[in-house]
Amino acid sequence: MNIKNSPKVSVIIPLYNQQQYVGEAIESILNQTYPNIEIIVVNDGSTDNPLSVLEKYKNNIILINQENKGLAAARNAGLKKCSGEYIQFLDADDFLHKDKIKLQLEFSEILDNIVSYCEITQYDHESQRAYLRYIGEVKDMFPMYYDFWDIYPTPIHSLLIKKEIFKKFGLFDEELKACEDRYFLSKLATAGVNFEYFPFIGGFRRQHKYNMCKNRLHIIKNTIRYYKKLNRELGDHFFKEKFGYTGYQMMCANLTYIYGTEIVEGMRRKELKRIRKLLRMEGIKFDAEPIPAGFKKFKLKRFFLTSYLRRWLRKLFLLGKLFKQSLGRIMGEKV
Repeated sequence: MNIKNSPKVSVIIPLYNQQQYVGEAIESILNQTYPNIEIIVVNDGSTDNPLSVLEKYKNNIILINQENKGLAAARNAGLKKCSGEYIQFLDADDFLHKDKIKLQLEFSEILDNIVSYCEITQYDHESQRAYLRYIGEVKDMFPMYYDFWDIYPTPIHSLLIKKEIFKKFGLFDEELKACEDRYFLSKLATAGVNFEYFPFIGGFRRQHKYNMCKNRLHIIKNTIRYYKKLNRELGDHFFKEKFGYTGYQMMCANLTYIYGTEIVEGMRRKELKRIRKLLRMEGIKFDAEPIPAGFKKFKLKRFFLTSYLRRWLRKLFLLGKLFKQSLGRIMGEKV
């Protein structure tokens, strides 16, 4: 091992009703090839009896129990307790490659950088298939956080962060019940913090029916809060210089795009109606400018028309897939 002085890495695992997955998350840390690690599990008021699983690891983890306060508060509780020089976050339903911490730490120590990120593979729990959404090196990280039509560049466990950065920029904003990592990292990006790209697939992000992102109304509420906070802090001059539009225009364009993608993904009309109502209450107008590069040829009406067309094509594809599966079962039974 070439890591000078072997700095301690604190792994912080917030836990809320992920009892069936948290054991695998902890095991992926216990199996790391880097030895100087502390594991902090923050049980954020879980109601699914996680202690039945955590009992097995009582000698390997520091356990914090608290009432349910949300993801940001759980991560902050871990940050206040940890003693490591570096921070590795890991959500309780995700897991890491066994060499992730060792190799990324070596990379960070060589470059003497504060924040590094690697690639993360998406893992579908139901089919047990993995696929990579390749990110690569990003020169200007802020637009990747701010523009929701871009792939999210840094799932929280792709990062390895020096603890000192939280002393300078503070902890996660507990008013945000989602997008709290996006908000914190956006602040780093605007302050000129360099995100070093480590070209390695360091972990897996589990896709399952209980992912918080499945609650779309909750996500969109906090997306609006994210935009309003940043727009207020950075001011229109920042957005005019960077994008050529005001922060309000950027927010409307992004939420227009999000709404369009919800149509494509087949969200029920009742849920779409709730989202439209929320956008009206928050003063968000559907706005076609600036629209993502792939949609620039469409005016706003054509954008939504195309979204509905893609929705129905997706439904037809899924129905065709189900028909083939059913036909295959019938033919199998006959044989």
